[in-house]
Amino acid sequence: MRLLVLACIWLFGTTAAAWAQAVATGESHSGDAGVTYHWVHTNAPPDGGCGCFPLNGGGISASWNFGPRLAAVAEFSVDHTSNALSSSRSLTLTSYLGGARYRLPQPWMHGEHALRPFAQVLVGAAHAGGGMAGVADGTSAFAGRLGGGVDLPLNSGIAVRLIQADYYMTSFKNSADDRQNNVLLGAGIILHWFR
Repeated sequence: MRLLVLACIWLFGTTAAAWAQAVATGESHSGDAGVTYHWVHTNAPPDGGCGCFPLNGGGISASWNFGPRLAAVAEFSVDHTSNALSSSRSLTLTSYLGGARYRLPQPWMHGEHALRPFAQVLVGAAHAGGGMAGVADGTSAFAGRLGGGVDLPLNSGIAVRLIQADYYMTSFKNSADDRQNNVLLGAGIILHWFR
């Protein structure tokens, strides 16, 4: 929990400093808001083998640009299954994450409709609920995602997130190593805003 608090303090501190610098230099602020569908491949059970099962859900995100490549990102997501491991047990994983996104250079494409790849790191908290959560049911724990994706601009205001792929780590108590290594795949619609 201490790591989570320190990560949030660092995130908000660096975001505030970057925002203050952008305001002082007169740069325009822009960013985006997105709605994405998620498919999460999770390995919640600690006892032998993969114990893997899928979750489906979605997320909403917002970003604020601090230059042509760097942005601060906040995301809220909910992913759920009602029959984990072919049983009647459910799992709902809710996450509250923030972090940084870096737009990668694209020397191979130019123009308004050029693909826009990005890498990002997000940290925060996740909440587990449902019978599959076991000893973690109703608790919150550290969560982090590392990955990236590719956006396809349709025009100056709208883009399609063709793919997002993140390593998604959570640290819920599970009577073993208290760590879940998940994979998140997503796609969605992104709305750009300008100021």
